Amino acid sequence: MPKIFHVNWFRKDEEGKFLWPGFSENIRVLDWIIRRCEGDRSIVVSTPIGLLPRKGSINTNGLPPIKESELFSFPKQYWLNDTCESRKFLEDQVGVDTPAIIFKLLEEQENALRNFQLGT
Repeated sequence: MPKIFHVNWFRKDEEGKFLWPGFSENIRVLDWIIRRCEGDRSIVVSTPIGLLPRKGSINTNGLPPIKESELFSFPKQYWLNDTCESRKFLEDQVGVDTPAIIFKLLEEQENALRNFQLGT
């Protein structure tokens, strides 16, 4: 099974400041990705959208303070909205040609998101 990673280097905090210090520090995230690919499960938190970095699992030594709780947060409402928008797009643009399994998987995803509590 291929491993797929989604990284948002440009995520900002409530004050509009970037949560990640910048391009020159991206190797730290790549190190985490490599460890994850090698099977290290101690560095992850399982969520309905996949595996997120566990707090403290990315080497931040020598960096200014990183808001890890915010950086690695799981914005449940964002993902619920995304699932809803995906369903609406498929209903409006693809309609009856959408395979039923797709709507079933979206429903399962939505239920998993609604029932998920970070840290469980």
